[in-house]
Amino acid sequence: MNEPDPTGRLAGEAVLLAASRLTAMIHAAAAAEDLTPLQARFLRTLHEPMPQADLAERLGLDPARVSALTRELGRRGLVEREHGRGDRRRRYARLTPAGDAVVDRIGARLTARSPMTQVLDRAERDTLVDLLGRVIAALPAPGPG
Repeated sequence: MNEPDPTGRLAGEAVLLAASRLTAMIHAAAAAEDLTPLQARFLRTLHEPMPQADLAERLGLDPARVSALTRELGRRGLVEREHGRGDRRRRYARLTPAGDAVVDRIGARLTARSPMTQVLDRAERDTLVDLLGRVIAALPAPGPG
């Protein structure tokens, strides 16, 4: 009986272990700003004013959840909502200067401790991004959460 190629299993285990450890780093960086990991991801995704519907799609979240996150982070002075210029029904979210500063601090924390920049050179990171992108593209997308 032929055994399947073990590198598939080993690669999957390596990706899961790396994801687990990187997730722990992200949780710590978010907690240092008194944010949940989802709130930190929301802020880091919002690098320019964006319609809330587009933000929901990019984050894989239900639009109602994005609206709630926008309100929560708005109360903290990190995000503002504005109406679309051409279509007043569209709601845009954008970072405030305080939100930009939080994103910068989270990014600095992650970069300072990231094995992506400490262990891999630029060419290796480019290769990793390409390979993981191909794997991600082949996986079914999760439904909105």
